[in-house]
Amino acid sequence: MARFVERNQYDWFSTLWKLAIFVGVILLAILVVYPWKGLLPMIVLIVAGLWMYISLVSRSSGYVCGKCGKAFQVPTTVNFFTQSAVGKNPDGTYYSYKNLTCPHCGQLSKARLVKRVGPRSAQGSGRMLK
Repeated sequence: MARFVERNQYDWFSTLWKLAIFVGVILLAILVVYPWKGLLPMIVLIVAGLWMYISLVSRSSGYVCGKCGKAFQVPTTVNFFTQSAVGKNPDGTYYSYKNLTCPHCGQLSKARLVKRVGPRSAQGSGRMLK
């Protein structure tokens, strides 16, 4: 069973390497594929790179329901086609969320983005979510 913890300010490295791969795909599409094959294959490669980026994010993260507080994961398709937003905590920090339907309670709510961790990483890393 997957375990989830709140994201913190040190999670930037994970996002950075995933974005670097996506930028590499874009550069490959523009500099190599476009002059060689044209516009349509370039667009297909960029959309495939975006799908790969969203897939990597989906595997390493989950969401916490705003109504019942339980954590869950969503498929890559849902992550790809739903809009993300940014909210502000009372202490002035920001968090990422999506308006998702919780599989546990069935309610549509602001589901906060959380980080998925393995059992070894979760030990001593703070409060675990349900």
